This record gives sequence, structure tokens and C-alpha cells, in this order.
Amino acid sequence: MSFRWFGSRFVPAGNRRKRAACALSLLVLAGCGGAGVKPAQLVHGSGYRFSAPADWAVVRSGRSVQASKGLRLVSVTRYPLLRAYRPALWLRVVPELDRAAAQLAEQQSGQVGDSRTVTVAGQNARRYDIDYERGGQALVERLAFVLRGKTEYLLLCRYDRGGDTAACDRLVATFTVG
Repeated sequence: MSFRWFGSRFVPAGNRRKRAACALSLLVLAGCGGAGVKPAQLVHGSGYRFSAPADWAVVRSGRSVQASKGLRLVSVTRYPLLRAYRPALWLRVVPELDRAAAQLAEQQSGQVGDSRTVTVAGQNARRYDIDYERGGQALVERLAFVLRGKTEYLLLCRYDRGGDTAACDRLVATFTVG
């Protein structure tokens, strides 16, 4: 299987699963009344959406949408797959994703600090933390590969190593396709 690697309605009417996902997203965005929850903005891309901090600037270009403030960043980029992905292929895909993450870490002169399978948009996804330095600053790029049909969604978040991961957590929790 060859992959290409990277170098409306808020309440759906007819589908109970979509309504449940929407309700969960709204609870996450609302913070369930918890203290310390920062305001969010809903960011739309081509066939997907996610939540980002309200005071971050949003930029759209080609296949990607990103929100950022300083070096902190959340983004989603779409890539076409040569063949359609099916969940039955998951165990064959994981080693390829692991190799791709290792190559990306090498390009950053960094290393993969953490890798795991997580659930994003209701399906298996592979997540990686790449630790590296830029301009003397210790950073982490958290990647998540979400495969659906003939599309790969690359979710990326950048933050200071040891810093707040709330924007990353929000990206993964609120990302939806459709």
C-alpha cells in the first residue's frame, strides 16, 4: 500500500451517530462548566472541522487549514491515498505510519518521543510526539494520521516541550470528517 506523506449544519438531523458526536463536541467546547477552559473557535476545512483556541489566527492554503499563535500551531492537511483504506488494513498500515513518523523526526533532527494508537473521529488513528529543537527552543510536534477511504488527514500540533497540550487535546477530540 502506498501512501503520500507530508515533507452547514451543527446538528445533523438524520444520523444518530453524528448527533451524538456533535453533542460530545459541544460538551468539549463548552467545557462542561469546568474552570480554566479557554474559549474556542470552530475551524472548517474541505470536508472536515475542528476546534482551535479562539484567539489564534486561522490560515487556509491548498489542502490545509491551520490556527496559530506564535510558535504554537494546530493544523489539518489532507492527502490523497493511492488506494482506499479499510479498517481491516490497520495492522498492515501501522508499521508504515511508524516509519513515516521516524523519517519526519529525522528531518527535524529530532526523535519520536511517544507513539500510540488513539481514537480520532470514531476510528483508529496513529499518534506521535516528535521532540526537536528550533532556534534553541525545545519543541514537540504531535502528529496524528487519520485514514478514511482514499484520504489521509494529518493532524499536527506544535507546542513547547513540557508546555500546555490543551490545543492538541482539543484538536484530536473535536476533529470530525463530513
